[in-house]
Amino acid sequence: MNRRKFIRNTSVLTAGTVLVNPAANIAGFYAPQNKMKVAVVGTGVRCVFMFGRDLLRDYSNYVDLVGLCDINPGRLRFAKSFIGTNCNTYTDLDEMIRREKPDNLIVTTEDSAHHEVIIRGMELGCDIITEKPLTIDEVKAQAIVDAEKRTGKKVIVTFNYRYPPYRAKIKEILMSGLVGDILSADFHWNLDHSHLTRYFRRWHGETNRGGTLWVHKSTHHFDMINWWLDSDPEEVFAYGALERYGSKNPFRGKNCRNCAHTNTCPYYWDINQSAVDKGLYADNEHYDGYVRDNCVFRPQIDIYEKHAAVVKYANGAMLNYSLNGDSDFDGYWLAFNGTKGRLELRMGGYSYKDDVDIIFLPNGRFTNEKKQVIKAYHAEGGHWGGDPLMMDKLFKDPNMPDPLGQEAGTRDGVMSIIIGVAARKSIKERQPIKIDSLTSYTPQAKRPS
Repeated sequence: MNRRKFIRNTSVLTAGTVLVNPAANIAGFYAPQNKMKVAVVGTGVRCVFMFGRDLLRDYSNYVDLVGLCDINPGRLRFAKSFIGTNCNTYTDLDEMIRREKPDNLIVTTEDSAHHEVIIRGMELGCDIITEKPLTIDEVKAQAIVDAEKRTGKKVIVTFNYRYPPYRAKIKEILMSGLVGDILSADFHWNLDHSHLTRYFRRWHGETNRGGTLWVHKSTHHFDMINWWLDSDPEEVFAYGALERYGSKNPFRGKNCRNCAHTNTCPYYWDINQSAVDKGLYADNEHYDGYVRDNCVFRPQIDIYEKHAAVVKYANGAMLNYSLNGDSDFDGYWLAFNGTKGRLELRMGGYSYKDDVDIIFLPNGRFTNEKKQVIKAYHAEGGHWGGDPLMMDKLFKDPNMPDPLGQEAGTRDGVMSIIIGVAARKSIKERQPIKIDSLTSYTPQAKRPS
């Protein structure tokens, strides 16, 4: 092992000892006598990779995948083969749950259907592990809150953005008091054109299906800020604009495979070059009408590319946030301004190679200290090493200590999407939106554990 890799690995362990029990990484160490029975509904990419192939490969000592469910029978067949499972497949959710009796139902459907599947799963006796966002509007969110109380079941939202070691390090620094009380935060995220275009090809480009990127994408960002600040949002004011995609373009086609502009369109994509996308979607779209390579200029697109918001928190902190989707740069800039100094981090795209420098700038009025550079590190695995850490907590040892509060429940899910919902309303109504007007949750200066 070379020195850099050794330093990276040992530093991850040092920085993350409060995140995971290292013994949990020893195969079979926590293997239960009775495995957790799980079933998945919604056989898209997240299902076949993270909660399918990877689940069987890395967690078969702990989990039995007992069923797959989707309204599309062709996609089900492909998913079952790709995952390499011999579990039963279903096009009816009730039938799957009643026959297989899973302990946990994993929800990876289209966002607009999350609430229906989550609620029905709880009513039939399952705890829920759901992909983000929890849902897409305040009415559906309240229905989930009410169902969880009514059934006594538990919902976990898979906010894997909380788990990368360098983000956990930010949480540790803020909890340590080094920065003091947080007065404000600046969080600016850019998506390059290639990244953004992937959303506009899919159902995410339609508000009634994905809730706009205010919800589908920014739910990750708002959840991290809620978690880092340890406070609830109280009020939101926002602007948004659509300037490049949808009806803004002079030409459009049926979809990429059936278009007269493939030689001139800068966003042409050949879905048949990907065996997984072709097998999941193109070969089976005749069952349910879902077209994966839609035209990014179709008139149904009604979401935003540019997003800017100010969020007031119950503890007095303020967030200045932007999501810019019309950019040649992919990455983000984050800063916390506190009573003792300023914490900064810049991250370029989805690079997994470079270490992360977290910069602390002490307030000069109170100290003679100079700038501090705090090293943080990526780990192996998806989302900068966050995926395997989250999966360990979900499936290897659900009862492992969680001192940073990385596991997220229904309230976390609601408080993340509700900022985006409020932002949409603010743009439409041209006024600030109070968070407590949207659901039964009352914003707290300190988030309930």
